[in-house]
Amino acid sequence: MTNPVDGIREVWRAAASGEAPRRGLSLGRIVEAAVEIADAYGLAAVSMAHVAEQLGFTTMSLYRHVGSKEELVLHMQDAAMGWPDDVLDPGAADGWRDGLERWARAATAGLRAHPWIMQAIPMFGLPATPNQLAWLDRGLGTMADLPLHEGEKLMIMLLVDSHVLGDMLFRAADSPSTTLAVEPQRYGALLAELLDPERYPSLARVIDAGVFDGAGEEGAEEATAEADPDYDFRLARVLDGIERFVEDRLAGSR
Repeated sequence: MTNPVDGIREVWRAAASGEAPRRGLSLGRIVEAAVEIADAYGLAAVSMAHVAEQLGFTTMSLYRHVGSKEELVLHMQDAAMGWPDDVLDPGAADGWRDGLERWARAATAGLRAHPWIMQAIPMFGLPATPNQLAWLDRGLGTMADLPLHEGEKLMIMLLVDSHVLGDMLFRAADSPSTTLAVEPQRYGALLAELLDPERYPSLARVIDAGVFDGAGEEGAEEATAEADPDYDFRLARVLDGIERFVEDRLAGSR
């Protein structure tokens, strides 16, 4: 197994080389094929043998370009999220709050497009590859003019990132492949059937209000696949808390 630090160094080395893809087998083709497999079948389906088969090469030939599956997954994570695009340019945002919201929505879109990344994150912990750190740098850049300690800005980024990751956990829980998963439309009815209102009084009020099936949410009937009111609500509350913190800090600096 490749040492994670060595794997990270290899990702940086490849990013810095700037080599154009060669005909035949190349690191770029290997990573692209691996991402396609993960997108279609999940991270568990990615193996050196499977990638080699997809490309029409022998398994051993892949090891001339990537040292192990763990290193390959690092390359995959970095390639899947990509370099943050112009929408995340701090100069394009209307203030720090708009910048953080743009960052959160763009990061969420990237993870939703490649949900297997969530399975890989615990393997390597904190962001360390070129594109991952570019996303972090761009997020920090939205707060460049705020009178906050750099450590506080980093904590804010981790808070916003936790919202993004939490969204993926909610979506995974609703996935039909999840063990004992229940469709959201049936969840409230199931709880109403099973829970004793006297033992779970607060939760009973939530169920009676129709929150789990959307019946009690204002404007829920207008929700579409493109609109995500639950996500919007959670993100807005996170940003409200950060805004209050920033306002208190600005008031204290006057």
